[in-house]
Amino acid sequence: MPKQRFLLAFVLLLTSAVPVSAQDAPWPVRYRKDLGRIAQIEWRLRDAAGLSCPVSATDIGVVFDDRRAYPKPDWTLLAQVLGMGDRPVVAALAVGGPAAVAGLAVGDEIISIDGEGVEEIAARRNAGSLIGEALLDEIAAKPPGRPVTIAVHRNQSDHNVSIMPVRHCAARLVLVSDRSIDAHSDANNVAISTGLATFARNDDELALAAGHELAHIIHRDRRGAGMKRRRAMEDAADVLGLRLMRCAGFDGDNGLALFERLGARDWLGFLRAPTHRSFKARVERLRAGPLQSECPITIHHETSQ
Repeated sequence: MPKQRFLLAFVLLLTSAVPVSAQDAPWPVRYRKDLGRIAQIEWRLRDAAGLSCPVSATDIGVVFDDRRAYPKPDWTLLAQVLGMGDRPVVAALAVGGPAAVAGLAVGDEIISIDGEGVEEIAARRNAGSLIGEALLDEIAAKPPGRPVTIAVHRNQSDHNVSIMPVRHCAARLVLVSDRSIDAHSDANNVAISTGLATFARNDDELALAAGHELAHIIHRDRRGAGMKRRRAMEDAADVLGLRLMRCAGFDGDNGLALFERLGARDWLGFLRAPTHRSFKARVERLRAGPLQSECPITIHHETSQ
C-alpha cells in the first residue's frame, strides 16, 4: 500500500478495526476507488470553505498517483490492474472541477507542468517516493488567475491541457492505508483511513467526518489545551463540520447516521476520547442547534495567504 506523510493531531472516531468483508476486486482497484471518493469530497469541502482556511492554494481538482509510492513488489500488480507504468498518472478528478472541465482524463500519464518535467519537479521539491504529492504542491503554489498547462501522454500520443485553476482552502484530504475507523488532522491536512472509507455507508457520512476535521484546521485548533478547552474545540468542530458538509451539498441527516452507528458499536464508551461527548450527545446537540445557511463559510484570518 502507498506511503503517506502525515502529522497526527485530533482524533475524531473509534480506533477499532473495521470488519474485513469478502471483496472480489484486488486492493489497488479498491484503493483507487476510495481515492476517487475522497477527491470528490475534498473538492466540495474545500470549495465550501472558500478562503476561510488559514492558508489558501491554487487547485484544479485532481489526484495524482505514482507507483513509487508503493513497495516495489506491488509494481507488477499495479501495472496489471491499473496500467500504471513509469510516469505518474491522473488517479481521480473532481466532477465539475477545472481539470475535468478542461479535458484532463483519469489514466493520463503526466509528462510536465508548465513545461517543467515531472522528474525535475520531484527533484526540486525533494519528493522522494511522494511524486504525486509534489505535483499537487507544485500546482498549489501557482499564482492565481493564470492557466496551468499539463502535458500528458494518452492513447499513444502527447497532449497539452490548459487548465484555469481556482483559489480556495489549501487543506487536503489524505487517504491513509489503515483498517481502523479513524479520521484526524494536523494544522494543514485531514487524514481519512481506508477503514473509515469502507465503514461509511455513503459519502454524506464520510463528508461529516472530513468536515469535522477541516473545521479544526479552520479554527486553528492545537493540542495541549486543557480538557475543558479541548471539549469546546470538539463541540465547535462538530457545528462547523456539519455546516461545511451542508454547504458542500451533502445531506446532514444522512451524515449524522455515522455518529449514531459508531455510538452503537461503542455503547459503553470505552473507545471514546475523553475530549469528546458521547456520539448520542453529539447527535442530539447538532440536531437541536440552529441551521446556519450562509455559504460559502466566511471566517477571516489575518495571515491568510
